[in-house]
Amino acid sequence: MATGGSVTLEGDTDRNQALTCALCLDIYTSPKLLPCHHTFCQHCLEDLAAKHPHNNFPCPSCRKQTAVPPGGVSALQTNFYISTEDLERARKGVLCMAHPKDDLDLFCVDCDLPVCLKCVMTKHKTHETQDLSEAADRAMSQLGKDRERLQSCVGDVQKHVQLVTQEQQAVKDKHAALVANIRNRQATLKAAVDKYTDDALASLHNITTDITDTHKADLHCLQQNLQQLTKLQQRVQQAVDSGAGCELVTVAREMRCGRGSEEAVQKLTTKQTTTVCRPVLRFSATLDATLEHTRDYMGSAAKMEMAVSAPEVTVMEQFRCREDPDTDVYHVCPMTDGNVWVSYEPSMMREGTTIESFNTDGEVVNTYKENIRAKVTRVPRKNGFSMRAKAQRTRNIETFAKRTEPQLTRFFGLDNDLTGQATVLTNQIVSENPHKIEPTKECTVTCAAYRAFDVGASEQLFVVLEEAQAPDLQRTVRLYRRPQPDAIATYNPPVEPFQPSDVCFYTLGGHEVLLVADELNNAIHVVNVQDGRLSFARYLAPGCPLLVQPTALNTDTRGRLWVACRGGTILTCIPVV
Repeated sequence: MATGGSVTLEGDTDRNQALTCALCLDIYTSPKLLPCHHTFCQHCLEDLAAKHPHNNFPCPSCRKQTAVPPGGVSALQTNFYISTEDLERARKGVLCMAHPKDDLDLFCVDCDLPVCLKCVMTKHKTHETQDLSEAADRAMSQLGKDRERLQSCVGDVQKHVQLVTQEQQAVKDKHAALVANIRNRQATLKAAVDKYTDDALASLHNITTDITDTHKADLHCLQQNLQQLTKLQQRVQQAVDSGAGCELVTVAREMRCGRGSEEAVQKLTTKQTTTVCRPVLRFSATLDATLEHTRDYMGSAAKMEMAVSAPEVTVMEQFRCREDPDTDVYHVCPMTDGNVWVSYEPSMMREGTTIESFNTDGEVVNTYKENIRAKVTRVPRKNGFSMRAKAQRTRNIETFAKRTEPQLTRFFGLDNDLTGQATVLTNQIVSENPHKIEPTKECTVTCAAYRAFDVGASEQLFVVLEEAQAPDLQRTVRLYRRPQPDAIATYNPPVEPFQPSDVCFYTLGGHEVLLVADELNNAIHVVNVQDGRLSFARYLAPGCPLLVQPTALNTDTRGRLWVACRGGTILTCIPVV
């Protein structure tokens, strides 16, 4: 269709005879005159001729057949009565469509259209009109405002396009990370199945070998006894066959009190099999139960909705402490010397070291063998901090708050013996001996066995991640205020199911908040702590592909947040200025 800035006049019956093509309803482009004296755009006629074979087509107005000349539609007569200058003026909107020789120099207010003087005298006689320049000035002012408004809208849409594009890429990255996580879980299960299969086969082999070795020993003894009994039998038969008196008397004496006596023969025949042994396969789980646990371990995909927010932190990967995809980091603790201590959850699939120190390049510096759950903390000293590890044993669970200010001379702990009562400890640094710590019992609180614990900057509020005992193993985040014995608030997350793995007080935007690592939903909850209440605010770095099953949180003396993820990935989060 032809293009151009034509002007439409309501009630204009002469438009088709002026400068507008009846086919495309726009200003003519290369107008061609048919033998029937009707004019159309060249490209409109070319489209029409292409739909009718045999080199002829009907006129769209009078239906008279028109033959296509040898040179094609372009060889038809050009309508020279329609000047190029008039067409250009019409496209620019300065030429009246109803009166092609007259300029549009007036403006009809009632019809909101530019008109010529003849239009005013005929179709717009009773309408209010004004000079076109006045209307143009008014339109220029309005269009200036419209342009600013549209520019603002375009900017907003462009930002949204950029956000959606980034989110699309983030979803792809997250998908790739979760695919890797699922594949790692598959590999872990396969390795576990292979290991347990090998263990079962080795155990079966050992038991079968033991039974077989016993059978070999018994068989060897029986064969020897059989050989002796056979010789005695032959001895008796030879004596009988010989009939010699001396031989008969001698053999009879042997049968009476020698090798053939009842007592001697009884010893050779008492080695009889009274019991049998068979290898059996014992197991404590059915296939359905095992498959159900396997399905739970592999997980199922879900769509988690997170509100869009301005980035608060920049997330970076520092190093991987282990290549085992099922590595469960229990605690991460950066020290002032630049090294990072990491402790792990005990695992049936992994033996040996559970506490390791890494440098910034991810190289192991020190190791400690401790096959139980242990937490590492920074202890304030005269010249910065030192490392202290506390093991969480079955009946003596002890951990310490993660404090970062080097000027502190005390830090807090929580001592829980699994009786439902825990003691809050204030660990005071002895000024005369900075290597000595004197714990003081502050108060007794009621809480279950816990996984994590931290104290706020005011030193009045502290939060406990409580973990119920088997079989439910439910975890709950509760807020306490010293010296009250009972919790004053419980955190209600915005998503269920919810699996908190660590808690940490942190400063964001000048305000102290509580961070809760959610291992199940690949998220870190930002929780407001106000008026003794815990309320969800937002997610930290929502949708970040690096945050896959965060298991541990901590801060360093530079204000950075350290995050450990299942699989051994160690991340840092730096606040955006």
